[in-house]
Amino acid sequence: MRGISRSRQCRLLLVTLLGGVLLLYAPQSSARQLYDSGSTYADLGATFKNLFLGNRYYEIPFLDDRTQVTDYMRARLMLDLRASEAFALEVHYQHWAFINPPQTSLALVGFLPVTDTVSLYRYTRLAWDIEETDDFLWVQEFDRLALTVSAWKLDFIFGRQAITWGTGRFWQPTDLFSSFGPLQVDREFKAGNDAARLLLALGDFTQAEFVWAFGRDADPDRSAGVGKFKTLFKDYDISLLGGWVQTDIVGGGDFAGDLGSTGIGIHGEVMFNHVKDSSDYLDFLVGLDYRFPGKGPYLLGEYYYYGAGATNAEGLNQVLSNNRILSRGTLLLGRHNLGLGASYELLPILMGMFNVLVNLTDPSAILNPVLEYSIADNAAATVGCTIPLGEAPTFVLSPGGLALSDARLNSEYGTYPFTFFIEVRFYLQ
Repeated sequence: MRGISRSRQCRLLLVTLLGGVLLLYAPQSSARQLYDSGSTYADLGATFKNLFLGNRYYEIPFLDDRTQVTDYMRARLMLDLRASEAFALEVHYQHWAFINPPQTSLALVGFLPVTDTVSLYRYTRLAWDIEETDDFLWVQEFDRLALTVSAWKLDFIFGRQAITWGTGRFWQPTDLFSSFGPLQVDREFKAGNDAARLLLALGDFTQAEFVWAFGRDADPDRSAGVGKFKTLFKDYDISLLGGWVQTDIVGGGDFAGDLGSTGIGIHGEVMFNHVKDSSDYLDFLVGLDYRFPGKGPYLLGEYYYYGAGATNAEGLNQVLSNNRILSRGTLLLGRHNLGLGASYELLPILMGMFNVLVNLTDPSAILNPVLEYSIADNAAATVGCTIPLGEAPTFVLSPGGLALSDARLNSEYGTYPFTFFIEVRFYLQ
């Protein structure tokens, strides 16, 4: 690893090992509770995670080595404080480090949680670089820092917080705030967004919500203001939402429920996007899922119509150049998309999963087999890979190194490298 001394490598590996061992053997019953006096309490939690990624690329003329490996470590401390029924504070402080950051962003698309560097809604950067070289990056940051004030039927939450909307599993077009990617290995913590959020309880199953999310320096063209109404109607959770997202005006909703007594679940989302200085478009998603009785497998299928996507391979580059990856976090290029998933408990401590993502207009696909092993009550390991199926891009050599503008895309998922990954997670709970 160029740029990192051997002594620093040894120290980093030692910290990784000791951190995992300490969390693995931490007491389980009382490790989190610091103080408890009825409505006043203080809880402390911690996680330590290590994600190893190995990527094998197709021929890229200016990539020195087609095989690239990187290691991504995260240590997170979580503090939950409550003073009476009226006030609560959530703080998540974390360190994350890259060893051998990949030479192309394609190696990370969909695998890693959004961090401060690319988060859509952060007023300011609560992150500080501890060390940065060509082969090493170490950062500390506050990922959550939010105060909740509760009174009557109102909750007002201000600060850096996670906001999760939508009902989709692979894609969530109505989740407007740093949604997960369909290939993301770890979905435990969403990236925090800087926002003012008001929730009003209108009944046992009815709620109104308004979110103002602050973009960098509170620039209105980088911010979002959206209202949402959620209720239960004939055993279906139904939501309606509308507002503005940066320079777009949006409106839509989602639903989730069961198809009678069949045991088949159905969910869906729809979003209309009125785009300033460009064409309006519609997003639509519908999905079905079913869990067989007992310990049978779980099956999932979703179709996603992405109205801003390309209708053929020739249009992929145009969509990429105008895409909403930076402005809306959309990780798709094709208009017609299919997601299939299955999971099965192979053993009480071993879960097998297999996902398939398909761009129906290229056509191209990506296969994603995964095994998850429960090491202990507070430790788990995940191993898997992604196998791209599709024509690889062709490149035009230009000065300054590899960029997406240098590639002519011939398929969406053929652009991804073959990736093998291992993630180990430890918890203090």
